[in-house]
Amino acid sequence: MSEHSIAVELQDFSEKPRLSEDTRNFSNNSHENNFGFRSDLHYHKGFLNAKETPHAVELSLTGDLPSWLNGELFTVGPGTYDVRYNKMIEVGDGEYESGTATFSMGHWFDGLPLINRFVLDGGSNTIIYRSRHTSKKYESKIRDRHGIVTTHPFSLFKTHVNQTPLAKLITKKRTTKPELEPCNAYINGNFPLTKAGEKPKIYCQNHASQVVELDAHDLTPTRVYSWEELNPLFKGDHAAPHSHFDETTRELINFNMEYHTLGTKYNFFALSEKYPNGYLIATITAKASYVHSFAVTPRFIILVLFPFYGRNAGLNFKWSDNILDSFTFRPEEPTLFYVISRTKKEHIVTYKSDACFAFHHINAFEDEDDNIYIDIACYENDEIAHFLNLGQLRQGFIQEFPLAEIRRFVLQNIQIESVKFLAQPQITQREVLQNSVTNLFRGSTQNSSNSHPWPRASYVRCSDSTLELPSINPQYQRLRYRYVYGIGLSAKAAGQIGQIWDSLVKCDLDTKEAVGMWREDDCYPSEALFIPAPDSMDEDHGILLSVVLNGKENKSFLLILDAKTMSEIAKADLPEIIPLSFGHGFFKESNRHND
Repeated sequence: MSEHSIAVELQDFSEKPRLSEDTRNFSNNSHENNFGFRSDLHYHKGFLNAKETPHAVELSLTGDLPSWLNGELFTVGPGTYDVRYNKMIEVGDGEYESGTATFSMGHWFDGLPLINRFVLDGGSNTIIYRSRHTSKKYESKIRDRHGIVTTHPFSLFKTHVNQTPLAKLITKKRTTKPELEPCNAYINGNFPLTKAGEKPKIYCQNHASQVVELDAHDLTPTRVYSWEELNPLFKGDHAAPHSHFDETTRELINFNMEYHTLGTKYNFFALSEKYPNGYLIATITAKASYVHSFAVTPRFIILVLFPFYGRNAGLNFKWSDNILDSFTFRPEEPTLFYVISRTKKEHIVTYKSDACFAFHHINAFEDEDDNIYIDIACYENDEIAHFLNLGQLRQGFIQEFPLAEIRRFVLQNIQIESVKFLAQPQITQREVLQNSVTNLFRGSTQNSSNSHPWPRASYVRCSDSTLELPSINPQYQRLRYRYVYGIGLSAKAAGQIGQIWDSLVKCDLDTKEAVGMWREDDCYPSEALFIPAPDSMDEDHGILLSVVLNGKENKSFLLILDAKTMSEIAKADLPEIIPLSFGHGFFKESNRHND
C-alpha cells in the first residue's frame, strides 16, 4: 500500500472526491481556486473559514466616534465551513494512500459560529475587539467522524452529513456541553437566565430549540440550554431563532414547536426576572412549519405561518437532518396569521393572505381603530432559502437572485373578528391529522385553508427598494414608526448576474421610497444595527453599526454611519476577515471604558 500524502477536497459527499496536491492551511486566503470561485465576485471571500482573535486588540480607527457612544457590540455568524480530516483514499487497483479530505457545510446558515465583541468608547475614541470560535469541540467531532451526526431535529439547514442512519440511532441525544451545540443565528443579552452573582452573560440561539450561554467578556461558552429544560411545559424541537424581548414588560417571548401525529402545537411562553422558569402563554394547533421570526405588539402575539410545510404531512421531519429536506413550499395555500391575546392568554382569531415566504419580521404595531399592522420582508416563494447554499455563494449564481419586498399586512377589526372566530367550532388536532393523511394518500396538498371563512389580511408594498436583515430604531419596536434599514442591492449589482447584497439602505415607509444608501465598490455589509442617540427627538437620530467585507482588498472593517444621512462617520479595520453573516447582533450600553 502506498503511503503518499495527498489532499482531497470534498464539497458534496454525493460526488466522488477530487484529489489535490494543495497542502496549505484551509483558511480564508487559501483553496479559492479549488472551489471554482469567479474572480469577478469578490464576496466569495466572505464564505471561507475565519481566524479568531481571542485576545483583545485595539483597532485602527479612521474618523471620530460620537462622544455619547459607549457600549459593547456583539455579532454572530459563521466562522468555519470546512473541516479537514485524515482518511485512507482508494486510488485504484486495490491500493490506498493516506490523505486528507475536507468536510464542507452545504448552506450559509450551517457554518460553525464565530462570535465578535466590540467595545466602543466615544470618549476616548477607541474600539477594542476580540472574537472566538465557540464550537471547537463540535468541529473536532466532525473531524473524528468525517461528518456530522445530528442529535435533534432542525440541526442543519441543508448539509449532507456523510453519515449512516445507524450513527444517528446510537448517538447520545441533547448534549450538555456548550461547545458541542452550534448556535449562530442570533445573539442577545436580554435573557433572564443569568443567576445572581454570576458574571455578565450573552446568549446565542440556533434554528432548533437550543440556547448557548457565553461569558460576555471573553466569549467562552459556559452552558447550553433547551427551552424544554427550563420548563417542561415548553415542549418542542423548534423555536424561532429570534426571541422577542419586550422592554416595557421585561419579558422574553418565544415558542417551541411540539410535533405530534395528532397535530403540531406551537407553545408560546415568556420568561422574566420575576418568573425565571417562565410560564406558558398560549398554544396554537396548526401544521408543522419552519418559523424564523414572529410579531409582538403591546397586546398581541402574531404567529405567521407561510405555506412552507412539512413534506409527507410532516411525518418525517423528526428524522431528517436538514430543514430544507423536511419542508416544502405550497403556493396554492394561504399565509396564515394566528393572533394570541397577551392578556387573555389564548388564540383569539386567525387571518389569511396570499402565499409568500419570509425570514424576517420588521415591526408590528396597533392603532386606535383596533387594527394590527405587521411589516415583513417578503419573497414570492422559498427560492431564497435554496439560493443561499454554500456552493452558489462561492461560485456565483447563474440565475437572477430572489429579492424581498417590504409588505405591510393589515389585520382589521381584531375584536369583532375575534368574537366571530371564537363562536365557530375550532379545528382539533385529530382533524389536522385527518386532513394531512388524506392529502398525503391523495397526492394532494389541498385543504380547507383557502376555503375557510377566515378574515383576509390585506397588504401593501411599502418601499420601492429591496431590503433584507431589517433593523429599526429599537425605541420604536411595537410602535408606529417610519424608517427601516437593511442590506440592499445597488443598481450596479442588480445589473450583474451572480451578485448579492452590496449596500446598506434606508427606507421611508411613509413615502414608500429609499431615501439613503451607503455602498463602496467590492464591499459587502452584514446587518446594520441601529443605536439611538441619547435624548433624541427624531426617529432616525443615531448611528448604524455594520461589519463590512472588502472583498477586493481582503479585509473586513466595522462601519459607523450617521443613520439620518447615511454618511460615513468612522470605520475600524479588523485584524482578520470576518465572514458575511445572516445572523443578528446586539448592542449593550455600558459605562465601561476598557476591556
